[in-house]
Amino acid sequence: MLSINIHKEFQSKRRNVRIQLDTTILDGKITALYGKSGVGKSSILRMIAGLETPDGGEILKDEQTWYSKEKKISIPVAKRNLGFVFQDYNLFPAMSIQKNLEYASENGSIPPEVKSVMKAIGAESLLSAFPAELSGGQKQRVAILRALCQQPDLLLLDEPFSALDDDTISELIKELATIRSTQLITVIIVSHRKDIIFAMADEVIELLEDGSFNQGKPEEVLSKSI
Repeated sequence: MLSINIHKEFQSKRRNVRIQLDTTILDGKITALYGKSGVGKSSILRMIAGLETPDGGEILKDEQTWYSKEKKISIPVAKRNLGFVFQDYNLFPAMSIQKNLEYASENGSIPPEVKSVMKAIGAESLLSAFPAELSGGQKQRVAILRALCQQPDLLLLDEPFSALDDDTISELIKELATIRSTQLITVIIVSHRKDIIFAMADEVIELLEDGSFNQGKPEEVLSKSI
């Protein structure tokens, strides 16, 4: 279980951003962060990962304190046992896909669990290719697989489908369902698209411009108009 009670204020290009989030994210669920551009969705993801620092509050994963302003604790990113997938894939261009995956693995060998996922989603044929030879959807598959090579308890996805067509998005949503069922991990995804959230999320946290939020099942929190 991930317990988040954080606050942060900062100036973006568009507005003064105020984040005030006090929530719990259950293990094994897919939770979406939704809201207008500039309300702090990606910042929340980065604070969970340890890439940004809240102004105050705390983040707890099970019995471990990842961040606490009061206790002056901030666990390094590498010790939070999570995988992070960015919008731009962030693959090493001079490495083959196999080398990209091996580099991300703890002992330099792709974990058996990830090999099983690769087989299930038909990605084994990509191993000998280089990132420049792949389509956007294939790069995103590899980026997700590389995050899984770290064998995380928590997978963070920051607008992972933003540059992809609808057919590719549909395929990736199915593949993420396969990954969650085989890996038993918790997923938090940032998305601005309601159709994606309705298709894959168990819960959604809708961030509002005043810093408050609504949380619940997508059908309870969001209208289905897109």
